Amino acid sequence: MTHGTAIYTHLLSKKIFLKFLAIAAFALFPLFLNAQTDDELLENFFRDNESASESDAQQFLENLELLRDKPLNLNSVSREELLSLHLLNELQIENLIAYRNQFGPFLNEYELQAVPNWEISDIRRVLQFSRIKTGLDTRNTNLLKGFFYGDNEMFLRWAHPDPPNYDTEKAQGGPNAWALRYRHTFDNRLRFGFTMENDAGESFFSNDSLPLRDFLGKPYDTIGRFQGFDYYSAHVFVQNWNQTVRAIALGDYSARMGQGLLLQTGFAPGKSAETVSVARGGRKLNAYGAFGETYFFRGAATTLAFGKHLELTAMYSNRRRDANVQIDTSDFDSPEIEFSSLLTSGYHRTASEIEDEKKLHEQVGGLSATWGGQRGQISANALHIAYDKPWNASPEPYRQFAFHGKSLTGTSLDYNYRWRNIFLFGETARSDNGGIAAVNGLLFSADRHVTLTAVHRSLGRDYQSIYGNPFAESSGASNERGLYLGADIRWIRRWQINLYADVWRHPWLRFGVDAPSTGREYLARVLWTKSRNFSVYALWKSETKQRNDDLEKPFGLVNARLDRLRLHSIYKVSKPIELRSRLEWTTYQIGGNNPTLGFIAYQEAVVKPLGSPLSASLRYVVFDTEDYDSRVYAFETDLFSAVSIPAFSGRGTRWYVNLHWRVNRWLRLDARMEETNTRQAVTDSGTIGKERVWKLQARVKW
Repeated sequence: MTHGTAIYTHLLSKKIFLKFLAIAAFALFPLFLNAQTDDELLENFFRDNESASESDAQQFLENLELLRDKPLNLNSVSREELLSLHLLNELQIENLIAYRNQFGPFLNEYELQAVPNWEISDIRRVLQFSRIKTGLDTRNTNLLKGFFYGDNEMFLRWAHPDPPNYDTEKAQGGPNAWALRYRHTFDNRLRFGFTMENDAGESFFSNDSLPLRDFLGKPYDTIGRFQGFDYYSAHVFVQNWNQTVRAIALGDYSARMGQGLLLQTGFAPGKSAETVSVARGGRKLNAYGAFGETYFFRGAATTLAFGKHLELTAMYSNRRRDANVQIDTSDFDSPEIEFSSLLTSGYHRTASEIEDEKKLHEQVGGLSATWGGQRGQISANALHIAYDKPWNASPEPYRQFAFHGKSLTGTSLDYNYRWRNIFLFGETARSDNGGIAAVNGLLFSADRHVTLTAVHRSLGRDYQSIYGNPFAESSGASNERGLYLGADIRWIRRWQINLYADVWRHPWLRFGVDAPSTGREYLARVLWTKSRNFSVYALWKSETKQRNDDLEKPFGLVNARLDRLRLHSIYKVSKPIELRSRLEWTTYQIGGNNPTLGFIAYQEAVVKPLGSPLSASLRYVVFDTEDYDSRVYAFETDLFSAVSIPAFSGRGTRWYVNLHWRVNRWLRLDARMEETNTRQAVTDSGTIGKERVWKLQARVKW
């Protein structure tokens, strides 16, 4: 045996020995005893992330559904794929990859406990959507077979609000909402499908504003001309085609660059009780199959790799968008057609909404070049947006630095770098009017059980970005300077403490704020997991913003403070039955005025009988808020592949029942009924407002 061979054999045996110690040290810990279901995971994330929309939640849920059926392989998964899960912070991901590079492939799930900063709760959560696999890497299989083999899914959803939640006199459609989706997947590498949707109030037939009972037994002419769905979407998405072609997107897709100063569509978490999950990251391209009709691109995009270090992404989008179009008559001889705002609701129910539908032609082109190694990477990005009509927003003073014109170009540099137990990230961007914006942050692992983070943002008041969505307090990517500090502390077994403090300043005016203003926000959450059957947490959040005092003092500002206190528990009575309980209080105070109060309490039961194809969840809610400012949000589980995040204001009750029936291995039926009873203070005696919604869904898999 040569000297070199002996050294290699020694190192190899050392790695195997270290692996054996890691597995032996942790093998007695029960990894799989308390794994959360998908519904629990979504509830835990979105109940504390009020900045997320229902469309965001749907995209997040859709990705988890795919990975539940086709889990990631932790022995070959990339950094971008793990970031796209949004279940781990950047340091945890970097530590997993570094451990894998040093010691080789994982032998089993227990070895994950040897990865620095990976707690038992993190492992349980990740293992719902990943596995430890050894042997042949399926990425070497012929992807063309995936167009003919793989998994297929189709569902049809119906919803009926009573009374309709829109102006029935002006709407051209009936109260029924419809959604249809088909999706084909193969090996987490190929996806294609289509989506169709009609909101309540949008016409499916030319006469479908009539009640459904009026159609029964009537000839076709009574129903009217078939108009079809209001929204259509289709996509083909390929990833890891080979060593060069990393991704191809055709049709509808989402995209991101850097930390979101130039571009961030798709799901991007904001401030929440996951206090150290602050950096933007993940795949630059992804398929889009959600029902949201606004924040996506329609065209083609690709990511190509050249060697081990260079990666190029190019994208092009060409679509029509809803916009408020008007005629500029300032030049009487040659009036110009322009638009004053982009419309994002996606509703086309009334004549005015239909008039604004697809009135604007938008083209978007982007390039991103990334150079990276094992410890970090740097990217140069460019994005160009062009419209066929000039954007001329209303002339209010707070819009002085807003974008005006027919085209906008932005460029940026972003980076991330890992050094020991510190992860650095950031992006600096410039719009073509000279505006500058920057976001820089770090994650620091003080020890195995403590992670700290800091994010500084400086978003110029004249920086312009249409698709920007960085980590910040306000929407958009301009007119804000702030510092965020967060901590995740798990010193004591079964206890977890999450903290953050955020302070910011708006250098220029904002809507409803006629002077430069400041704000601050604090959050503390303490979670105690007594056992696999019981956990409870307490959350306190305080936010103070400045706003206009009153109409008589248009330039005077006053502090508006919102405080929340929440108690939430989960108790598994038995394997089939789980109880979820919540109490939450809010106070909202403007200046020296008396605070307004809000309160919500709910009890939920989730029943999943062992060995039965039937399951159900039901919730009863009591709420009492003095005004809309003291409203309370609560995440709700809905039909399969759907979520809802209603806001509760006024005084009343709400209940819902979800029923699920797995008829066989390929058919699943879901039903939901919800009812809200609100007492409106219209008269001294009060009046009761009742709203009901029925929903049905059929899902077929083959």
